[in-house]
Amino acid sequence: MMRHSPYPKWDVFFLICFALFVLVAFVHEPLFYLYCGWDGLKHDSCSNATVAAIWKGYAAYDPVYFDMPRWMALMIAFDTVLLSPFYVWSVWALWTGRVDTPLYRSVGLVVCGALVYAMVLYLSWEVLEADTWGTALLPVILYNLPWGLVPLLYAVRLHQGAKVAEARA
Repeated sequence: MMRHSPYPKWDVFFLICFALFVLVAFVHEPLFYLYCGWDGLKHDSCSNATVAAIWKGYAAYDPVYFDMPRWMALMIAFDTVLLSPFYVWSVWALWTGRVDTPLYRSVGLVVCGALVYAMVLYLSWEVLEADTWGTALLPVILYNLPWGLVPLLYAVRLHQGAKVAEARA
């Protein structure tokens, strides 16, 4: 990291997390759209067997992916299209030590709030509809929890960085 961070260990943790988010947003999810489409698992019509196997493995725990509601498809698409640039920006900001700039911090807090909201909505729906869809809640919650927990912790980190920056000024 180029600039001094008041929280270097946390910043390395978040750098790794956002790098994984980039991988999911730019590889894992788009492969699903490209090779399976929204209804590919439902009709077993994925054009790539490896991608189909990966997603069918997850869908075994979360069967809603075999007949995904439109709102969920839109939420996943919005994550890929709207939030993936923030993941890339976060990797860059963490790598270069620019996390505590006012612009990044402001955008970061908004995006973190959106991510936490989306995960609360999604996981609440999964819990309420688990019996209907036959969802295995523990694996689904454990797999998806980082997309809510990491942004929540990151919002705390951004807020603490702001206090440190104010104290230095």
